[in-house]
Amino acid sequence: MIQLPKTAVITLGCPKNQVDAEQLLSLLAREGFPLVGQMDEAETIIVNTCAFIQPAVEESLDAILEIAGHKEDGHCRHLVVMGCLPQRYGQELLRQIPEIDLALGTSSFQKLPKLLLKLLHGESPARLHVSQPDYRNTCGLPQNTSQPHTAYLKIAEGCDNHCSYCIIPQIRGKQTSFPLAKLTRKASELAVAGVKELNIIAQDITAYGQKLAGRPTLVQLLEKLNKIDGLEWIRLLYAYPGKVSDELITLLGEQTKICPYLDIPIQHISEPVLKRMNRHDRSQTIRETIYKLGSLKRTIHLRSTVIVGFPGETDRDFQLLLDFIGEGHFTYLGCFPYWPETGTKAAMMEAQIEESVKEERCQAIMDCQRQVTSRHLQEYIGKNIPILMEGESLESEFLLQARTVFQAPDIDGITYITEGFAPTGEITVGRINQVHEYDLFASLNDNLSLQTTP
Repeated sequence: MIQLPKTAVITLGCPKNQVDAEQLLSLLAREGFPLVGQMDEAETIIVNTCAFIQPAVEESLDAILEIAGHKEDGHCRHLVVMGCLPQRYGQELLRQIPEIDLALGTSSFQKLPKLLLKLLHGESPARLHVSQPDYRNTCGLPQNTSQPHTAYLKIAEGCDNHCSYCIIPQIRGKQTSFPLAKLTRKASELAVAGVKELNIIAQDITAYGQKLAGRPTLVQLLEKLNKIDGLEWIRLLYAYPGKVSDELITLLGEQTKICPYLDIPIQHISEPVLKRMNRHDRSQTIRETIYKLGSLKRTIHLRSTVIVGFPGETDRDFQLLLDFIGEGHFTYLGCFPYWPETGTKAAMMEAQIEESVKEERCQAIMDCQRQVTSRHLQEYIGKNIPILMEGESLESEFLLQARTVFQAPDIDGITYITEGFAPTGEITVGRINQVHEYDLFASLNDNLSLQTTP
């Protein structure tokens, strides 16, 4: 019987990519592949790539080339590339990097264990496996989550919004929602495995169910997830403001497992820029949604992303955005300089903005948001709030780290524990003592009681 190689999976890009990697890990484990976390131990290395914008493409290529070097001087026998990069570039990728043994597109990773077995048995399967994205069979796959207490639940794939700057519909295909029953079952399985925090993701979660039979809504899905024993926090990421229904707003205002947190990527607030971006939201719609969320008795923490330096963005357009950010609507916010992506309409537009101007504008937005975030976080000094323990700090071996309900994994700030102990994965109470930019510092005490619910 052939000995299966030690296998490592490296994932780049967004949480949606992470879900694909976790599902692949589950498939590999089921076939008996020994999984390792270090490249220098691995005989087979799989790179799950991102190709959303050129910097992500370059990061993916750098990772692949580094591993190609391991084939020459390390233990690596097989180099596999999967995800967005093969889907976008296909044969060109294989021509540029002949060390790649297999390349699979965004919905083809299920084939990988069997293809690896063919390689190990001396067969020569086709190197490239890319097809029109079809995700109908991926939803029900189990996930080997990177942390046992938190997970992402991908409720849909692809996108129908066709923003003029975005390549995602060409890479990931049309929006495909996963059946409500399968999602509920998957969430139950994750809860049984110990997951307490479930982060709901899709390119646009507010488009969920529109093409499914019976047209189930996001609210109907959340109501079912809210009943699952074991789940304690359910967080919503990537909701388009104009599609945030009154029913969803009402649900967010209730004291349920749904975190008082919503990620609404507005991208801009200037009407001319929004139109050129081909965004379906308008400035008035964005403001109305934020106003409704702000009028709830329960404080809803908003996160967003914006793009500066979009073609034709005038000084006045930018000032409108800067003033809007300064109004303080968002607890956390990310800002990105526009990148002209080949194959998109925006890349062909006139009045492209100089890189130096983009960087200056991006810095101004983040300087403004840093002050806004500080004001939001300062409100919690001296208060006892629920926090989810994450284990040892990545910054200091002498600290533990945790997150609040308004700190999503990997993208928002961290809550550092300066006193006390609680096990990883436990939701406990922390007293907030200090704020530093995007992060909180808290102490734990067995006698703490919950004084406020964020």
